[in-house]
Amino acid sequence: MNESKKRSGGQALPDGLKSRIRSTGVFHQREAKHLASKSKRLDLCSAQIAHILHISGLTGEFPVREKTCVEIGSGWVLSHALVLHLLGAKRVIATDIEPIAYPSALHQSIHGSTISIIRDILSPFEEHDIIRERLNKLVAIKVFSFNVLKELGIEYVAPIDLAARSLDTTYDLVISNSVLEHVPISDVKPFLENLSGNLSAGGKMIHCVHLEDHKNIINAPFDFLSEPENTYTTDVQNTRGNRIRRSQWVDILSQVKDMEFRLIYEWHRNDKKLPAALAPQFQDMDDMDLRTSHLGILGTKKPKPRV
Repeated sequence: MNESKKRSGGQALPDGLKSRIRSTGVFHQREAKHLASKSKRLDLCSAQIAHILHISGLTGEFPVREKTCVEIGSGWVLSHALVLHLLGAKRVIATDIEPIAYPSALHQSIHGSTISIIRDILSPFEEHDIIRERLNKLVAIKVFSFNVLKELGIEYVAPIDLAARSLDTTYDLVISNSVLEHVPISDVKPFLENLSGNLSAGGKMIHCVHLEDHKNIINAPFDFLSEPENTYTTDVQNTRGNRIRRSQWVDILSQVKDMEFRLIYEWHRNDKKLPAALAPQFQDMDDMDLRTSHLGILGTKKPKPRV
C-alpha cells in the first residue's frame, strides 16, 4: 500500500487535492523536518559534496575556499549550502524555483549527524582544524533563520527561474544534485547558458543528473519512455523527469556557448526491463543510451579570448 493510501484510510488522494496540500506551508515544513533527519543530514550531504569534488578531480586544483558558490535547487533544507560554508566559501547563494526552504530544520540536520564524520570527510578539501572551528560555531547556533545564514555568508534566492533570467552576480562554482532532469526540455539549454553567463573564467559547474522515471524509480525506472510526446507535458517533465537520454545530454552540452563539458561518471540500470513499446523518439536509440540512470557533468568556463 502506498503512502498516500495509508494516510487516507485506503483511498488514494485525488491529484488536485494532493497538489493543494503540497503547496501549503505546513507540507513544506513537514518535509523539511523529515529530510533533515534523513537524506539532508549534514554528514550525508558532506559525503555527497566530497564525493563530487573528488570524482571531478578538484581536490587540490580548485579549492572552494574564498570562492562564490551557487547551489541550484536547494530544496527544503539548506544542508549543502552549509557544507560549502564549512569548506570556506566566501559566499554561498542557494537558489530554488520556489521559496520552500525552512532554515530552522538545519538544527536537526546538524545535531542528527555524526560530527566527527563531517570533519574527517571534508578534510581533503580544507584544513581539519579550520573545519572544526567552523563546525563548532554551527553546533552552537540554537535557532537558524535566513538572517543567521546571511551572517554566515549564505543567501537564499527564491523564487528564481534560471531558464528565464541569470543571477545578477559573478560566481566561481555551481553545484546541482538531481535538478536538471526536472527542467523542461525546451528550457535546458537557456538554463545552462544563463548559469554560464556570470560564471567566472575558469569557473566550474558540477551537475549530478538522475535519468530515471521519478514516478517509480525502484520498480519501473524506464516506464516514462513509453509515454507519447504530445501527452508528456512540462508539468509531467517536472515531476517524472524530462526523459533526456545520455546522447541527448552530450549534444545539448556541446551547444552551450563559452563552456567545455565532460562526463565524470555514468551509471546504468540493467536489472529492469525497458518498456515493450517505446515512444517514437526513443526507438532508434541503443539500449545503453536508454538505460543510463545517472550522469555526472563537469563544466569549465572558457577564458575570454585575448583582444
